[in-house]
Amino acid sequence: MVLEIKNGGIGDHLFYSHIPRIAKETGAYEKVYLSNRSNLRNPDYRHFLWELNPHLDGFIDKGGRYPTFQAVREGSNILDEIMLELGLDDGKRYHEPELYYQPKMIRALENSVLYDPNYLSSAGFVTAPTLINYLKDHQIQVNAQLIIRSGPSIPILDFDYYLKTTSFENFIDILYSVKELYCLVTGTATLASALKRKATVFYTKDQMPMFRHSKINNYVELQAPPLARI
Repeated sequence: MVLEIKNGGIGDHLFYSHIPRIAKETGAYEKVYLSNRSNLRNPDYRHFLWELNPHLDGFIDKGGRYPTFQAVREGSNILDEIMLELGLDDGKRYHEPELYYQPKMIRALENSVLYDPNYLSSAGFVTAPTLINYLKDHQIQVNAQLIIRSGPSIPILDFDYYLKTTSFENFIDILYSVKELYCLVTGTATLASALKRKATVFYTKDQMPMFRHSKINNYVELQAPPLARI
């Protein structure tokens, strides 16, 4: 089997992370490769998401399989749907993404309540005021925010402490280390579930449900502004 991940985000790759293991454990395939044509937004994804996966046999120049769909069948999640579309079935549902990197605990962050304001797509129409109101209503005190990257973002407050990541490895370690994590429906949420760390993930009803895939995470629906529904 050859997989070709055509979207380059963290979540896009983690949605396929269970496939090499299942392909071999079910006896459907003896070898599983990732196509070198796969899109990688960050070159470090190749090492941390794939080279460390013991069930992947390597990389190959030929194209591969990448099923596309707009929804998932009832009683399953997006990882299950990908598995089924590839002709595999281990009889389990609500798979979680798999990460084989062993994260390092950053002791200085173990009591931190972190919010990641960054996203790229499918986050819905979350606004800073509705998010801030939710945090106030639930007496949640966020004391760190990831620094805003070049893409879209929804920062919530002016912080004394903006947390800057130095590498993808450092980003993984940060998510693993913090006491609580708040974010949008994006790769951060999927990576948190791969680390078996619960994230509270904000969305609005306009957001595509299939990307709220994890039983580990807590998904919180916020009210979308009226103009967003036109």
